[in-house]
Amino acid sequence: MIDTVQSLIVSFVFAMIFRGFVVEGYVIPTGSMAPTLMGSHVRLRSPATGYEFAADNQELVMTAMAGMRGDRPILDPMINHQQPIATMPNDVLAREGRLGDRVMVVKYLKPFTAPQRWDVAVFKNPTDPVGDSVYYIKRVVGLPDESFAVVDGDIYTGPIGADPEQLRIERKPDHVQRAVWQPLHDSDFEPIDVPRLESAMKRPWQGVPWAASAGWDIRAQRAWEWKSSAPASLKWSNQIIAIDDWNAYNCYRREMPLFPTGDICIAAAIETADGDSFQSRLVIRTRGIEIAFALARGEVVLSVTEAESRREVARQVVPCRLTSSRTHWVEMWHVDEQLTFWLDGTAVAVLPYTIGGPRARTEASHFGRTAEQVIANPVAQRPPPTQLEWMFEGSPFLLRRVQVKRDLYYRPDFLSAANQFPTNGEPLVGLSYGANPLKPAQTGGDTYVMFGDNSAASKDSRVWGLPHPLVTEELGVSSPFVVPREMVIGKAWSVYFPAPITLSPGGRAFIPDFGRVRFIR
Repeated sequence: MIDTVQSLIVSFVFAMIFRGFVVEGYVIPTGSMAPTLMGSHVRLRSPATGYEFAADNQELVMTAMAGMRGDRPILDPMINHQQPIATMPNDVLAREGRLGDRVMVVKYLKPFTAPQRWDVAVFKNPTDPVGDSVYYIKRVVGLPDESFAVVDGDIYTGPIGADPEQLRIERKPDHVQRAVWQPLHDSDFEPIDVPRLESAMKRPWQGVPWAASAGWDIRAQRAWEWKSSAPASLKWSNQIIAIDDWNAYNCYRREMPLFPTGDICIAAAIETADGDSFQSRLVIRTRGIEIAFALARGEVVLSVTEAESRREVARQVVPCRLTSSRTHWVEMWHVDEQLTFWLDGTAVAVLPYTIGGPRARTEASHFGRTAEQVIANPVAQRPPPTQLEWMFEGSPFLLRRVQVKRDLYYRPDFLSAANQFPTNGEPLVGLSYGANPLKPAQTGGDTYVMFGDNSAASKDSRVWGLPHPLVTEELGVSSPFVVPREMVIGKAWSVYFPAPITLSPGGRAFIPDFGRVRFIR
């Protein structure tokens, strides 16, 4: 009996030490990190294409609790973002809700480890450290002692007190970038029964968001074959699916303004009849520049050109050859002012470039407007839509799994009293933290800036305002919008217990969805 009690005490002590200093589990309560991490949500599956995605269910549950009845639209993001393809009663959808992911957090041990940029971190909210929402999980985007600005959805940093035009973009590591790409379209999810889809939509289906050249049939096809060596082309249609920061997770939230994005990935499996004669050229027109990925004659050429002056900003030529009658997986990234051409999982060519600092980027992204005009109301200003054109010639070829994805986009915002606590002092007004590219924010020592991946539905630290008096008194931190190092708990390492599923529709969810166990990037 004594031996058993001693063993239990020792085990308990070790468990508490391990939990307190090494690793601990947390539950994701909200969708601020979607789709990287899921809060309380409902999983939807399109009957037309089989595409499956998660959507926030907070509005569904609140409506059901209020006793309101009615049908909810079911969207298919692979078809369009506005027209529903089916409906389902609100109370049925609400009952299908799942809890948030449970994540394992590896704690930062000062002075041995510290938060790094792009970590997904758990921390205590400095504006409400004793409230119901004390624990938050977001991505680290700003580090101590730096100038910090959010410009056209990207993060720019530089030394403290640096001239604003000396700030440069912060690029995400490849493993993080792969984790945060958000799908816009995938040709693997084409409608199986077009007449049935059109009957459900009560209107003609517009087709895939690519317009193909004459003689090339890609409608409702999952393999796009061109049978001659004559030129062929694909042009993206923003009228069918816009290249913007729309997030499927937010489809049941109130309508949100959308921002066109220019950081995108185009990928496909390509099989050519003659790899030596096959030519491919992808052109992306965005933010006042023309970006080209050209594959021909045994080499790949990456180039960036100013659209108006036709001045070449950057160029790189690298040997690259496709093997005849073999399927190659090709990815073309334009993200964080860098071009990357991937062939079968290997980065064959990488071309970083710059069009200047925050002012230059702002004015390039808002053609015809000065930075001062944009800053006057950045929420109402929109960059022009991104245009895509993909051209081919020289050999018959086959495309499969044609994908278009977009990067995270940190949208501009204004400060609101609704996001600040009156107990912390008079609410701050004006642009959110770092939103003025002409006057970058300055982070203090041992403080961090935290943003959610779901920027449209995330209360980021840049809108919080002043910290709680307790934080100022105990930690000596009075700066608004930042998280003190002492309040950062650790890095989210893995989803060890994904949102559980049910054995039957409407039943109690208790079985972990083991297929979604994953590491967090």
